[in-house]
Amino acid sequence: MPDAGAPPPGEFRFPGQVVDVRPRKARATGGAAGSRRRPRPAVLLLSRACDEELGDVQALLATAGIPVVRVNADELADARLVIDAAAGTVRTDSGWSAPTVSWTRHFSCQAIEGTGDPGDDLFLRESWHAAAAALAALGAADVAPPPGGLLAQLRIARLHRVRVPRTIVTTDLAGARDAFQCRRLVVKAVHRHFTEATPGCLTGRFPAVVERRELLGGSRAGPPVIVQEHVEHDAELRIYYLDGRIHGFEITKESPADPWLAPGRVGVRMVTPSSAVAAATRLLATAMSLRYGAFDFLVRGGTPIFLEVNPDGDWRWAERGAGTGVVTLGVAAMLADLHREAAPADRAPPFDLLTFLSGHRGRHQS
Repeated sequence: MPDAGAPPPGEFRFPGQVVDVRPRKARATGGAAGSRRRPRPAVLLLSRACDEELGDVQALLATAGIPVVRVNADELADARLVIDAAAGTVRTDSGWSAPTVSWTRHFSCQAIEGTGDPGDDLFLRESWHAAAAALAALGAADVAPPPGGLLAQLRIARLHRVRVPRTIVTTDLAGARDAFQCRRLVVKAVHRHFTEATPGCLTGRFPAVVERRELLGGSRAGPPVIVQEHVEHDAELRIYYLDGRIHGFEITKESPADPWLAPGRVGVRMVTPSSAVAAATRLLATAMSLRYGAFDFLVRGGTPIFLEVNPDGDWRWAERGAGTGVVTLGVAAMLADLHREAAPADRAPPFDLLTFLSGHRGRHQS
């Protein structure tokens, strides 16, 4: 009898796991939503309850006296929302605010609990998707980038003469085997590596390194996947770009899936990026209109090879591994600067003062 869990012939089986990120406790709602007081300039963060990184940033901004409005996709069941597009203001459970800078990060309408009726649930999620986009557009600055997938990123890199691995998208792995000459290949998802069929339960499908000769075709096509040449390299880098500031980490791991499946095998140390890596990061960030991005590079013979940039890229795992809080501080400083530009009368402290105010939290991440 065939294995019921085996993929169909010709379809690649990604290493994966299911992660439960549902909120652990009920959301508290305030009574201020009905009050029509003067809107406060505020930073607007659209994410989900499990985004502890933005939680740390929110705490730093609060310490600096900068108001923050948080809208979590998995806490919308009883949300009372009014968007006044003409005035550029929004009413949430915490009252009226005038967003200065917005950041949509990890916000997914798939996280919204439905009613069980497929038509109603689709309407609910599509409506919130449109409302979230309208919310993000209220601020003078938006940290979230314009949409663009990996293939678009690689095309921009090639146009700007930044080296990239040979890459194809295919539903035919046998054809992919014949398209390369290298010994090993990297297979990864075309879109996000997490899917959310059930709100709050994320199924991960992570990159894998495979021997080219082991890629077999089948009688039916599989889903489109990215296949790249595996590049031998001297170092792997994660570079965080924060609206001009950059912070670099060298990463060592046995498998591309280790950060999710075997984090104990991942080594991290903070490094100063070379001039070539820093220049490539800034060049690509500008070309892609990014204020924030987590860039992945390989380095071979001093030359950076661009793999991809994640506009939502997490950073606490890198900070924990290197024993620093520099990215959290940098993100808070970036948002404080953008807030100050949009609301000059609401003076936010400069980066050095924000670092001082953070105290212990800025030096070590829990």
